[in-house]
Amino acid sequence: MTLERVLATLQQWVLFAGVGVAVGCVAWRALVAPRAARMVGDTHTARLRLIERRVAGVGAITVLVLVAAWALRMVVQVMGFRDPFVPLSEDVSFLMFETFWGTVWMAQGAILPLLAAAFWRARGPLTEEAGQRISFRFSAAWGVALALVLMLVATLALSGHAMGVDSGRPFIVAADALHTLASGSWIGSLCIILTVGHPMERNGEDVALFAAQLRGFSTGALVSVSTLIAMGVVLAWTHLDVPSSLWTTGYGRILSAKIAVAGMVFAAGLWNWRVGLPSCETSDGAAAVRRRAAFEVALAAGVLLLTAILVHSVKP
Repeated sequence: MTLERVLATLQQWVLFAGVGVAVGCVAWRALVAPRAARMVGDTHTARLRLIERRVAGVGAITVLVLVAAWALRMVVQVMGFRDPFVPLSEDVSFLMFETFWGTVWMAQGAILPLLAAAFWRARGPLTEEAGQRISFRFSAAWGVALALVLMLVATLALSGHAMGVDSGRPFIVAADALHTLASGSWIGSLCIILTVGHPMERNGEDVALFAAQLRGFSTGALVSVSTLIAMGVVLAWTHLDVPSSLWTTGYGRILSAKIAVAGMVFAAGLWNWRVGLPSCETSDGAAAVRRRAAFEVALAAGVLLLTAILVHSVKP
């Protein structure tokens, strides 16, 4: 594998993972936090506010990582496009201003700093009144962050394989964007709960809040998984000429491996939902759920890696 292919796969993997976490941050605030607040009541307001502040901070840091991946994306593109007989500046200028890829890349460059600022602004004040109720509405900063995340997801679809289809391109691009949104809403928000919303101490209050987040997450996760599977089938159908391509072509074999690992993620999530959710309100039960969910997220990272490899593979 060449250096260009390694860098291309790395930047695509970081890009997919980072966008997934960004989607997870806004999904947590839009879907998980309001449901958790209704379940636990006013007694956990201060703690949930603190988690919200940390989620926004994670979003801001994630966007900074995405900026690095965004810059590396141009480096990789220039490496593949480079004409040794013309100045480097001419190649870069052509990519940026005379290709649709460059237009999308520059749009991402405009979105990312605005998104970082929106996440940072969404952190809110450092302290809150202990008895203050949490609003179920987004603040203006969270609203801006949501809009920018949706734009960022759209740019991924507009620069991927979905743009290469011959017919029904708008539908396929929309399916690709929905696929990314569903993945981030599921795995991204689960990752947020595991890293930021997990119990800091094994006491009743922290465990109860963790359980409330899991219960708030589970309903949205079912919708996300259903959407993810449906859009995945649509995208696979458009990228393969015949079903036998799944095992007779290099692209198909990588896609088959992705489907197999994704199936393991679905199975792990289903097991945790059926077995872990009923017992997550106890300290031992919450710890067991965290271990299984961490395994689920690790498998999902493998799916994203295979997806990154697919992006730079030749379709049959």
